[in-house]
Amino acid sequence: MNKKSVFKKVSLPLLGGFMLLAAPLLSMAALPMPADTSLVYRVQGLDPGNVLKMYKEPGKEVIVNLPHNATWVARRNAQMTIGDKVWEKVSWDDQTGWVLSDALAEDPKATEAANARRQCLVDPAIQDKECCGYPEAAKGGLFKSIPVYAVKDLSAGESLMMYVDHGDDAIAVEIPHNGTNIVKLGQRAEAGAFAMERVRWAGQNGWIDAAKMSYDEAKTQSGDAKRQKCGGVSDGVDFKESEVVCLPAPVIRRLQESGALDAETVKKLLEQAPK
Repeated sequence: MNKKSVFKKVSLPLLGGFMLLAAPLLSMAALPMPADTSLVYRVQGLDPGNVLKMYKEPGKEVIVNLPHNATWVARRNAQMTIGDKVWEKVSWDDQTGWVLSDALAEDPKATEAANARRQCLVDPAIQDKECCGYPEAAKGGLFKSIPVYAVKDLSAGESLMMYVDHGDDAIAVEIPHNGTNIVKLGQRAEAGAFAMERVRWAGQNGWIDAAKMSYDEAKTQSGDAKRQKCGGVSDGVDFKESEVVCLPAPVIRRLQESGALDAETVKKLLEQAPK
């Protein structure tokens, strides 16, 4: 079957949408310097389906796409003004590079969690620092392994779209080209050679192209080891044979609108959808 993969670079329509969003962003004041290292930041001002690109140098050589709702962004006390744009050096998910400064806003919830972890790390009464920041609600009970998966076959500047269905709509969430910690939820939709898997990533449940995910043995082992050490509860199951279900109609519609699927595959999915 000849079809496009369910991922994207920034297409012309999305690029146009981003430029419309960029205008009000650039009119805002850039973040002041120096950065308060106790603060954690998030991406602001982008709609689902758009991304904030992190560059090796301002505007040059994409490192990774940050999702429109990404958080846990740390500022690195470096800014650069080029024309009318202010660039900020940041770290996110173990990667460091440059993003537009005005696309960042403080995230109070993440800041609170980060500061609680810092207090744990400096508390002499706590011997095992590795478990600092581990959620209390996840402690106790029986342990089960949680196999995790990673994105495959994409390059920097591309994102794997996860479609989160909300009632009559489906929101696109952008998983980076090197994203991992994807967990299967045991549901799969199929149409010929094409398949979508229902997964959980970054606290959100949605559907992704099954052909673009692969088992991440290293992340699975490290995650399991930490949960065992820190007392984590898990009802995780390795869904090696997910139940085949119908893909939600809003997700089918988004796939059709994106042009990611050929007409025959869309027809098969629509025939399966509940009437």
